[in-house]
Amino acid sequence: MKTLSWTLVLALLAGCASAPPIADAPVLSPAPYLAGEQIQRYMDVDVLWGGSIVETRQFERYAEIEVVAYPLDRLQRPALDAPEQGRFIALRAGQIDPREFSPGRFVTLRGPITGDRQRELRGESIRMAEVDARELVLWPWDYRFQQPRVSVSIGVSGRL
Repeated sequence: MKTLSWTLVLALLAGCASAPPIADAPVLSPAPYLAGEQIQRYMDVDVLWGGSIVETRQFERYAEIEVVAYPLDRLQRPALDAPEQGRFIALRAGQIDPREFSPGRFVTLRGPITGDRQRELRGESIRMAEVDARELVLWPWDYRFQQPRVSVSIGVSGRL
């Protein structure tokens, strides 16, 4: 009976845990700076990356989002207390709202690496990987300050 009680408590707590927003995401992804440097090795590899938006560019059929990459926490959110992992370009089919996808906002995305791009940054030439952002999460401005919510409730039903 005691074992059953603990099993029930653990099952209830597991049900309260927050799930990452992108299901079936790759467990391991190369760091964006590494993918940019070794593009042939990582071409078509499905990645889960995130970070801070630096710039967005809108074209007729797609948008580009340039991102400073950070490692992700267990909920797939950019972990800003960790060192940067380079930059990458997220390619998104269709249009995006530049007021929503503005510099300083945070994103997490999943998709395959489709190419690379050479860019000048602070007088230095860098190579950035391009990713087809098939799944994309735009985090709320205050996501870093939101605490996971845990609640336990007991329901009783019956007839009068």
